[in-house]
Amino acid sequence: MARISLTRMRKRFMRLHPVWRIYCIVLIILILYNEVFIYVLQKFKWSSINCKDANCLRILLVGDPQILGENTGRRLYRGLANYDSDRYLAWYYREVVDHVRPDVICFLGDLMDEGNTSNELNFKEYYERFGSIFPTHPTAKTIYIPGDNDIGGEAGEEVKESVVRRFRQYFSEKPAWIVNDNVTIYNINKITHERPLHDPRMVDDTGVDVSDRYIRIFLSHMPVLSAASTFTYEAIGKLKPNVIFSGHLHHSRYVRIHRKHLRAATYKPLSDDKKTAYKVHNFDLHYHQDTQELLEIIVPTCSYRMGVPDIGYGFAVIDGTTLKYTVLWTTNRFHQLISYIVVASLPVLYLTLVLLVKIIKTICVCSKRRSKLPL
Repeated sequence: MARISLTRMRKRFMRLHPVWRIYCIVLIILILYNEVFIYVLQKFKWSSINCKDANCLRILLVGDPQILGENTGRRLYRGLANYDSDRYLAWYYREVVDHVRPDVICFLGDLMDEGNTSNELNFKEYYERFGSIFPTHPTAKTIYIPGDNDIGGEAGEEVKESVVRRFRQYFSEKPAWIVNDNVTIYNINKITHERPLHDPRMVDDTGVDVSDRYIRIFLSHMPVLSAASTFTYEAIGKLKPNVIFSGHLHHSRYVRIHRKHLRAATYKPLSDDKKTAYKVHNFDLHYHQDTQELLEIIVPTCSYRMGVPDIGYGFAVIDGTTLKYTVLWTTNRFHQLISYIVVASLPVLYLTLVLLVKIIKTICVCSKRRSKLPL
């Protein structure tokens, strides 16, 4: 049966006009490239990070996935948009997890586009859909913190306690996570101004500060060092972070600044040009601790729906007292979708051209007949 079907398809294909045969071949090649080869080729560009310390910690950082909702805009093509965005996120997430082999996976907020405005039923549906796109890892610890699209709070928006509580219940949000003897991660929420009040591990039984014995990481949705407030100074003073990871800006940025000069903090691009796009950056966390210099890294969005051209995942390794960081850039899906629109419009343009030619020929023939004098 398969051979007969292939034979029939081949005969039908050969009966087509040469122009249509070429078009079909171009369309098939475009689909294969956009849906298969482009992803495979992109993976070859990603940098690998090797560990020197046997107890190194591999961290995957997921910024602003913001899965699309069901209640705003795009009524005509909402289903198709959601399907394509979900498939894109799921495919790349699976590949970056395989590449990173993480010990910890950190989601930096804005998990959903409509989390803060959805009712209980919709939120549950979004949560289940989120889980199908970003399934839990069998061995890695997974950490979720909320963003303004999850609980509200952007531009003076009200933050409802019920919405905050709902996020915590679904995503098991905590004030802090002790990853191992060498690393502790703190949940710094600039939206609700909540943070761990103290870390008992920082002081031993005799009252001596032993914070230099392990690495302390801040996780925040909104940048911590931007527009520093009393909350910022207190969090830094009490918990003494070695490095801060945040999202919200959708771009890859970083800042290094002394804690006394926070009001002058200016974020600079990180790995967003062709020369350094896949570079592994090394930061000496011991040096930052000694000099009281703060380091914050902004992780780019992993969703092509956020209106930025550069999309990717953060990949960090705590190797002893060295932080190694790179961005696993992904492809811009909009470019692929635009190529489909262009190719799909070619038959319309071709048929329009053929029709215009026929109309012009008909007009010319009629004008010639009228121009002839009767005998």
